[in-house]
Amino acid sequence: MENKQQLPNATLVLIFGIASIVTCFCYGFLGLVFGIIALVLAKKAKELYLTNPELYIGYENLNAGRICAIIGTILSSLYLLIIIGYIIFIGALMPWSEILNQ
Repeated sequence: MENKQQLPNATLVLIFGIASIVTCFCYGFLGLVFGIIALVLAKKAKELYLTNPELYIGYENLNAGRICAIIGTILSSLYLLIIIGYIIFIGALMPWSEILNQ
């Protein structure tokens, strides 16, 4: 019977993936940071797993964390774009309010 070890960073990827979803509405920034870190760690761990899959367990956690990180990154990016668009829209209206008040 073989001794399988836990896939490195699989739990961390899962935690960061969930954190990216939870923090995606914090102006989009925190969710992006957590999501990108989780995706980078997931890529490295997946490459390690694919080289020798019979040595590791915990690929399910890695895959779930990767999916959560993708969802969190997309939601954070969309929310950040909405915030930037809102700031640009309000900034474009500022000169008009000064002109109309004169």
